[in-house]
Formats: sequence, C-alpha cells, structure tokens
Amino acid sequence: MSIARKVFYLLICASALATALAMAATARAQSDPFGALYGPPPGTAPAPSGKTGVTGVTGAVGRSYAGSDTDGFASLAQIAMLPRTVPPIALQLKPWNPKVSTKRPRVLVPTYALALVRSGEVSAFAGGAGSEMAPRRTSLKTALVGVPDALAEQLAQEAYDDLVSRLKAAGFDVVTPEQMAATPEAGKLEVVGTRTRGLNGWSVYGPRTAPLRTGHPYAAAVLGGSRAAIVMTDMSIELDALVLTPQIALDYQQLETTGRRTYVGSAQVGAKVWFDVLNGSGANFLVGGSRKGLGSGPYGGFLMQGNHGSAERFAIMYEVDDRSDSVAVHNAFAQAGLGSLYRQSKVYAVEVSPERYVALARAAFQGLNMSIVAELRKARGL
Repeated sequence: MSIARKVFYLLICASALATALAMAATARAQSDPFGALYGPPPGTAPAPSGKTGVTGVTGAVGRSYAGSDTDGFASLAQIAMLPRTVPPIALQLKPWNPKVSTKRPRVLVPTYALALVRSGEVSAFAGGAGSEMAPRRTSLKTALVGVPDALAEQLAQEAYDDLVSRLKAAGFDVVTPEQMAATPEAGKLEVVGTRTRGLNGWSVYGPRTAPLRTGHPYAAAVLGGSRAAIVMTDMSIELDALVLTPQIALDYQQLETTGRRTYVGSAQVGAKVWFDVLNGSGANFLVGGSRKGLGSGPYGGFLMQGNHGSAERFAIMYEVDDRSDSVAVHNAFAQAGLGSLYRQSKVYAVEVSPERYVALARAAFQGLNMSIVAELRKARGL
C-alpha cells in the first residue's frame, strides 16, 4: 500500500474513531430502553396491548455479516384468546431425608416463595478463522414485561392458599398464621414482606397472609438465614409441627449461545419465549429435636432436578433497542489494518398476555403443590 493510501486510511480511521466515541458516549447516557414498558403508571390499570411480535430471535456475526433473524410471528391479541385455564403441570420431585417429614404430626407453612426471572442476557464471541482474524461478539438482552408486582403477589398468595387447601384435604393438621404468631419465637423472626430482590437478581414474592421472612427461600443474602432456621426449629418444637417452606421459580425464556471460540469465523446467540419451572423448585423442611435451644434441623426436602419447560404460547418478543457498533466504522478500522472488535448488541422485550401468564403460573404451582403433598403422604406411608 502506498504512503498516500495509508494516510488516507488513517484519516478515515481517525474520523471513524471520533464517531464511535461519540456513539459510545450517547449509549452510556441512554436511559433504560424498556422505559415504561415495565408497567402502567401508578394508579392506572394495564391497557390491552395490540402489539405483534415473534416467539424467537437469533443473532449472528461473522467476518462479513451481522444481523438477526426472527421466527414464530404472533400477536398478543391472538395469545389472549387461548384458554385461560391450564391443567396442573406434572412436576417430578426428588426426596432427600424424607423420614424427617414424619417426625412431627402437624404441618406449618410459614411462607411460600415465588421467584420470577425478569431479565436475561446471553453473548457469544468468535476470534476469526484463517487469515480473517477479525474478532466478533454478539449479545441479546431481554426483559419480562407485563407482570407487575401486584400480580406476582397475587399469584404468591394463591400458591400458598392452594397448598394449604391441598394439605388439609389430604388429612394434615395445618398450623394457622394466628397460631404461628402466638408462639414465643414469632417475634424473633424479621419480616421481609411480600416482595424483595433475591438470588440471581430474581424478584421474589410472598403471600400477604404469610409474608417472606429473613432466610426465606431464594434469599440473596442469607446472613440471617441460620438464625431464622434456629428460630423455626424451636417453633417446630413449640407447635409440634413439620416446618415446610415451598418455593417455585419461573422463567420466561430459553437462551442459547455458541460460547467463546477463538479460531472460528462466526458467533451466534438465540432466545425464544419459553415458560420454565426452574431446577430446585419444591419444598424444604425441618423439625426440631427433643428440646429447644439445640440449633437448627434436622432437614429434608422434595425438590425438582432440572427444569420443566412448556411451549404453550403466552408472550411475544419485539426489539426495543439496537446497541450494535457501526459496521462501516468497524470495516474502516479493519481495512486500515488496525483491527477492532465488532460488537452486535440487541435488546428485546418479552411482553406477556397477563391472562395466559397467570394460567401457566397457576398450572405450575398447582402441579408443584400436588407433588409436594403426594411426597409427604408417601413418606408417611399414606
């Protein structure tokens, strides 16, 4: 390459660099791209959405291309017309220390933790192949839209009521919230409330009549967990009851990635709408020993091993932001022999039909509760 051409390319690159820096500064100043999509203004009800979208998206980058493909066209109006009652989802639970559950005749359900995944992100990297060592990165970020806190709290209350009802129908003597509140140990438990931020950044919700307490399932920080376990153990002795703490975590998508690969020419990520009951959903339990003050436990549980997904339609995806680098700017750097990392970044909203989401959530916790009660009965030989 002649000196003149090199100078020309360097001038182009300098201009491109200035443009890229300006774009980066603008991107940093952007507000949350989902904005008001998270929920209606305070004091207003959510309006029916006429939006259309897709049920899956794939992002891919290579040496000479960058783009995304979509599939599964759908509208929220169509999805809202699907059945609003779904049969309970059959969920398989694996017991551990099931004999512990037979040590006390009564059952105490102090709370019911419902965790919702509200956002997700996936990325992939390719370093280039052969003589075309041009690095590429692609990423997808999504957020759940259309499930306000009030609706999630309602579902947590329904899940709790459903389990208590099934326990009673199966012949178990269930401790009431009033009986729990009357114990000497009740005042030692720190009440968290009906909503909090939990493990993995999930949103965690509890029933109004049996709110979350320190050390609840899916707690992000378990600093008070051990103390709460000791208190609940003593409460188990006081009430002669098995302390059963149910938990269920729900996701709205399935993510895919080709991962980080240095000596290949392309990278790919994908996301699709997918209702998922997550690994670890189920119930843990504990009982006390012969007297109070001896610590916590012993423990046991009935928990899911792996996720349980459903392809039932309940939401659509649509793009709300494109934070990708400029292909032209990247190519200017590449042609000048300077090299650069091209980054494709897409942001999608996953907006639910509230009626359908509620139907699937109910089917999930009803199926989970049925399995919990069945495992308790099996452990007691009933």
